[in-house]
Amino acid sequence: MAAFGDLHVTSVDNQIQDVFQTAVQLGFDWLAVNTLITDLKGKGKKQQEQSSIKLPEQVTLDEHTQQLLKAEGRKLKQFSRLTALLDDTTNTHKLTSAEVQAFDLLAVQPVNETAFKLACGTLEVDIIVLDLTEKLPFHIKRPLVHLAMERGIHFEILYSPAVRDSSFRQNTISSALKLCSICKGKNLIISSGCEKAIEMRGPYDIINLGLLFGLSQAQSKNAISRNCRAVLKHAEARKIAKSVVSVVKSSQLSPGDQWVLHSEHTAPVSTGQQVDPPPQKKQKT
Repeated sequence: MAAFGDLHVTSVDNQIQDVFQTAVQLGFDWLAVNTLITDLKGKGKKQQEQSSIKLPEQVTLDEHTQQLLKAEGRKLKQFSRLTALLDDTTNTHKLTSAEVQAFDLLAVQPVNETAFKLACGTLEVDIIVLDLTEKLPFHIKRPLVHLAMERGIHFEILYSPAVRDSSFRQNTISSALKLCSICKGKNLIISSGCEKAIEMRGPYDIINLGLLFGLSQAQSKNAISRNCRAVLKHAEARKIAKSVVSVVKSSQLSPGDQWVLHSEHTAPVSTGQQVDPPPQKKQKT
């Protein structure tokens, strides 16, 4: 049985408890609570401290919901997510700060072409989300999208704005059709972006919704299951400390190291020189 995820729910007006309860009843296994920041500048130079970004608190499920999960043998995993509205690209260095990196998932929402290029080609993020409710002020260029896909970044489609306001529905569907065509159904996730429980839809309703976006049934299912898992794995890899691999020619190794390399392979070491075993030390009597 596939595990389903919604990687974008919003805590608004103390509605998050109802959102989690509804998500469990609908069959979701992963939920990410989103925090939106619209300005990366902080409080400015005159004040010594930057504005702190607080992690969302863990949601405690009520007893009925916990019993439902136990009866079905399921567990609900909670994640924290930060989405930065990307307008001024000169302040993207704050994305590497400790308070931002403390979130499990990192997403950006570019609002101009320069920010979109930066997000696809340079920024270390997990998700790129676009405002599909209105006509984008820039073209979604195929090479940039493919560059982001090669880096393991996923693009997100939010469906709740279309549920919340019928005037957004047509723009959402038409823009999502274009994005899905460029991505060829890969590296896409479909999230609710919901603020209230009534805006959330079940996994199989979302799969049917993905058909309107030009996805196949398998691609649409992956957008709320397998691709969500890939985003979480990408976020884990992003947090792992970077390593450096050094490559040295075998001819530059010391005789002792060459002998070890020779003994671990049946074929002789291709150094162009005959390798003798290292001299053994005489034992004292």
